[in-house]
Amino acid sequence: MTDDTDSLDGGLLWLFFVGLLVFFGSLVLFVVDIARNVDVFRATVANAAGAVLLILWAAIDTYTDPDSEVSTPGGAAGTALLLYGLYLLLAGAVLVATGLVFHTRGVLGFWYLPLAVFTIVVGFLVFPGDAIPDTGTGHDEGADESDDAGADEPGSDAP
Repeated sequence: MTDDTDSLDGGLLWLFFVGLLVFFGSLVLFVVDIARNVDVFRATVANAAGAVLLILWAAIDTYTDPDSEVSTPGGAAGTALLLYGLYLLLAGAVLVATGLVFHTRGVLGFWYLPLAVFTIVVGFLVFPGDAIPDTGTGHDEGADESDDAGADEPGSDAP
């Protein structure tokens, strides 16, 4: 992690807000283009650009956050690839579904779907496995089973 995270905060905030504005603005443009029976390609490209800005923000933010489990550039790249793959999966499904009735760019969605699967697989391979917390049974190996740690919880039988 870097020591100059304070200097990145202002830029990261702007990256987030610009990405959010472009992403949601392009969603509105997509609906307007469908309503006007205009080609939705420009809305699709703008939406992808907004998603890339938001994914870039998420990757940089997780890498620079001292409380984050992601502490390597590989982890940040894996995060970005996983998020991009999920975006492609959802956007591809939306393009295919709306393309059945409303526009002629449904084929573009069929290109998104295999690219999404590829990106998600590569993201899992790049993402470091030690950054994923172990979600075992919830008990520590060395913990005593007879302690009254949950006595304050509602529904417990402890006095």
